[in-house]
Amino acid sequence: MNVVRMTIRRRILFVFILIALAGGVAQFLIAGRQLELATLEFYQHHLETDALLVAATFAEPLGHYLEGEDGESVGNTLSRLQQDVGHNYLIVDRNLRVIGYTANTGYEQVDRVAETPELVAARSARIGADVRPDQLGQDTLYLAVTVVYEDDFLGYLVLSESMQPAYNEVTQRYLGLASVTVPVLALVIVASLWISGTIAQPLSHLHASALRMAKGELDTRIAVTSQDEVGQLAEAFNYMAGQIDALMKTQRSFVSNAAHELRTPLMTLKLRAEALADESLSPDDNARYLKEIRQEVDHMAGLVSSLLMLARIDEGRHRPDGVVSDPVSMLHDIMRHWRIEAEAKGVRFEAEIDAALPDLPMSPNDLRLVLDNLLGNAVKYTPSGSIQVRVSHAVDGFTLTVRDTGIGFAAGQDAHLFERFYRSEQVRGQFSGNGLGLSVVKAILDHYGASITTHSDGPGTGATFTVRLNPAPVAR
Repeated sequence: MNVVRMTIRRRILFVFILIALAGGVAQFLIAGRQLELATLEFYQHHLETDALLVAATFAEPLGHYLEGEDGESVGNTLSRLQQDVGHNYLIVDRNLRVIGYTANTGYEQVDRVAETPELVAARSARIGADVRPDQLGQDTLYLAVTVVYEDDFLGYLVLSESMQPAYNEVTQRYLGLASVTVPVLALVIVASLWISGTIAQPLSHLHASALRMAKGELDTRIAVTSQDEVGQLAEAFNYMAGQIDALMKTQRSFVSNAAHELRTPLMTLKLRAEALADESLSPDDNARYLKEIRQEVDHMAGLVSSLLMLARIDEGRHRPDGVVSDPVSMLHDIMRHWRIEAEAKGVRFEAEIDAALPDLPMSPNDLRLVLDNLLGNAVKYTPSGSIQVRVSHAVDGFTLTVRDTGIGFAAGQDAHLFERFYRSEQVRGQFSGNGLGLSVVKAILDHYGASITTHSDGPGTGATFTVRLNPAPVAR
């Protein structure tokens, strides 16, 4: 089935033009009808005024005429009507017998007129009106008023006037209304074109930019020319593009660093394996090479384990496996292991743990991994001196502090310590490692909504790492 698709711009134009046309036509018809009614009402009111004045003037002569007293007065009044009224007229008595009329209006051979709608209306309301074709077929307004003299109903005066002048004026009013409505409709259409363009054009740029990004042009950005919703969409797209660009750069750097970290031990393994193939190799060299191979295998295993942990966290597949129900015992067990490691190097190790700690909202494996990395770094980077660990609990949560007197770090380096594969020049040549330990710690703590901060007064002054963990379990 073929689906007809309309672009946003066409839909906006269609809706705006449809509304504008419908509203404009409706307004034109309603306003035109009101003007038409007002014009026709004005003509009728003007004719009513003339009819009432004439009826008042003609009442006394007609009364005398009907009583047989003064026929000459009626004749004179009819002559004046013929000259002064400006309308065709018809005068009938109460029995609808013709008394007088304008010449050439078709009443020459008529003694009694029919009871027309205006006469019927005038009998009950004193004034009646009707529009109908005259003897020539032209629309004519007939207006009848009663003639009353000394409270005696004498008959009717009917004035008539062609409706063509009124129709001509109505036409002129419609044309005047159209001359105002059409420019307004044109302005609405132009405005709809402009509005649709301001919406559709940025969206078209957004579409083209998204396609360029899909082709690998991650530096694509959209020019923000407004602060409205479309401008906010462009800013959101630019932010998204920047995040994707940064993510891809991080990923490329991550892959490059991972390859570099794996290449070195693999090359060492290859060289040592080739050396072991030499039958003339002494037993001491043979044992030394095997030891180095085991060390490199352990190094690669640790690297792969850290990479897998980071990948699981990044993909949202890392799931905590419970809580630490007896944190005091577990913490003492971990501290015992690292105390042995530290004292083997001649480094004093001190641990202070609150005697009563509630359940720790972190899985035992994750807690051990965090502490092993922090304490392992403290032991590794403290050639001599001491390491102090403090674990406390308060209303706002757990606080774990690891302070050492080791090599420390320079100002500004704390912003990079948790970057993946980051190793400063100070430690790169002197200490082994892959630069992932603190990245794993940061990722795990972020997973639980915890935080970690670090501080050092400079190289050679030691370092302090502080972990804060909310006591309430975090649903992930």
